[in-house]
Amino acid sequence: MSTLAFKPDRLFAEGERLPGIKSWLTDTVWTQARYRQNDPEQYLRSGEEAVCRVEELIATGAQGVWDELQADSPQAPTVKEWLGLNAPLPLSSPRAAVVFDGLSLRELPLLLKMAEDSGFRVKSARAVATCLPTETIHYVDERVIGTRIGPSQLRGRTELSLKNVEAFYLDQPNARHAFPVGPSLLIWSTYPDRLFADDNARNEALFSNFHRNYIPTIWKYTLQDIPRGLPIVVTSDHGYIFFGASLEATRDSNAPEILGQARWKEFTPDEALPAWHADLQILPTSRTAMLRGRLRARPQGTSSRRLYQHGGFSFMEVLVPWIELEPRG
Repeated sequence: MSTLAFKPDRLFAEGERLPGIKSWLTDTVWTQARYRQNDPEQYLRSGEEAVCRVEELIATGAQGVWDELQADSPQAPTVKEWLGLNAPLPLSSPRAAVVFDGLSLRELPLLLKMAEDSGFRVKSARAVATCLPTETIHYVDERVIGTRIGPSQLRGRTELSLKNVEAFYLDQPNARHAFPVGPSLLIWSTYPDRLFADDNARNEALFSNFHRNYIPTIWKYTLQDIPRGLPIVVTSDHGYIFFGASLEATRDSNAPEILGQARWKEFTPDEALPAWHADLQILPTSRTAMLRGRLRARPQGTSSRRLYQHGGFSFMEVLVPWIELEPRG
């Protein structure tokens, strides 16, 4: 058995399955030891193969795990809570939240290394379930400000200024702002999403380039520029599923067709929600359905060949890092 294998019998212990999968992902699959011992592409592929096997096992006999993951989403910590946006006045001392758009659990080991190298003390690091569907504007709505807008529109919002929070949006890896002393900070970087969402994202080398070049750059212009003394949380709005060779479901399923060859779909009031389907996670309250696990949607155009996709209901899309850093002196 592979050293990364998740024991199948653990998929049938209700109440322990999702916590076990989370700890397996952070303590066995996406670890600092494995990251040091492998080049980035090998680290990516071997980890994804292990996750793929688990998701395929769930698809064949433990589908209740998906419902546990859905139920976990509303319990996760939020940027809104961290920054006190839903707390009464007077406010507590200022804090900072850094959202790396599209960051996944794969990046956790490198982030922890960079935190150590930068002189931060890691208070905690864990996997948390993001919003459903796993889309940026839904994250801003549910986890930040209560309005379905893009992160580029956060700067100057009254809801933030009333709580002494100032927002910054970085649309390039080397974009730089002079972060002020005094208010809490919400810093949103568009990377890695801008790389992985590109129609040219069709090879594994992109992951290596992101790790070796982009992450150190975006860390430098975000975390290292935050005024000293602020507690910081580093997190993400969604992750990405990786569809390298042999890393997608091979069974026949009409689920992608039901969603119009997308990884998720929001149904209008005039449309009927899909009936129960083994390959769909259906959210009646938001009238949304999402592809479960390793099924691959094939939209028209060049985007169908992207190796990195998001919007569906897989561990690598729904579970994201939540890293709390104690302030530097």
